[in-house]
Amino acid sequence: MYSVLCLVSCFISSLNGMSQGNNLEIPDIIMEIRTEARAAQQAASVAIHYLNYHHGSPHNVFQLYQLKKASLEIMVNEGHKYHLKFEVENGRSSNVTKFCTAKVLFYKKSVPDTVLKCNFKDSDGFKKDYEFYLNLRKRMDPVVGYSIPDNFGFIAPETRPIWQLAIVSASYIMWQKSTEVMKYNMVQIQEVHQQIRTDEFLQFTYIVLLHEIPSQEIITCNMWVMWQPKQLPNVKYTCLPSATESFSEESEFGRPEGMGSQGTEGSA
Repeated sequence: MYSVLCLVSCFISSLNGMSQGNNLEIPDIIMEIRTEARAAQQAASVAIHYLNYHHGSPHNVFQLYQLKKASLEIMVNEGHKYHLKFEVENGRSSNVTKFCTAKVLFYKKSVPDTVLKCNFKDSDGFKKDYEFYLNLRKRMDPVVGYSIPDNFGFIAPETRPIWQLAIVSASYIMWQKSTEVMKYNMVQIQEVHQQIRTDEFLQFTYIVLLHEIPSQEIITCNMWVMWQPKQLPNVKYTCLPSATESFSEESEFGRPEGMGSQGTEGSA
């Protein structure tokens, strides 16, 4: 698949060079690709990270259920845009799927530009999120946890919302770091500590491990998260460099405003 993309891209680049002297306009190329192709699945994983950051919560984390259709648009001098139709499920009701469409544009050195629409409401799971929020606001002793899940893959029920909030927050990191060839999954919370606050936010400091594919490296990231129900997490992070990077990566604190747009049909 990638050899085909390279061949087509190189051919278009040569035509584009010719067009500068001949005023020849080179049209974008759109072609349907197999849903099981690695490039299609990679674009879908980016869309899922974007979905989880913008619409996930401690009781609402989404997974790709099935990629229904995928097409590739080769945009001259811009990049590769993937048009996707797919179904998602969440951990609360794995037998219920929701339908989404997405457009993911990969640039050479930038965050994937992502446009997303799904047919569900953000109110799903809000009651449990609010109960979780109130319980932690009342605590006199802050939450502390290590190795979630443990070496056997076990997550205690009382720590699952902490784990899922980490997935939602780390989805921002994974969305930013993803490229057309690099994919990321969060595999473990090494440490989590709650910071008691006097305002309306819950705050946590996480050390999380990300699995980088295809390099198979495990990347350690420090992540600071502020959250309250029905709002996107405020995320600041710093990640140790992998073998594919030459320096550590970090973000400014505050709500990220990366490229991309999103919408949820039927939401308030």
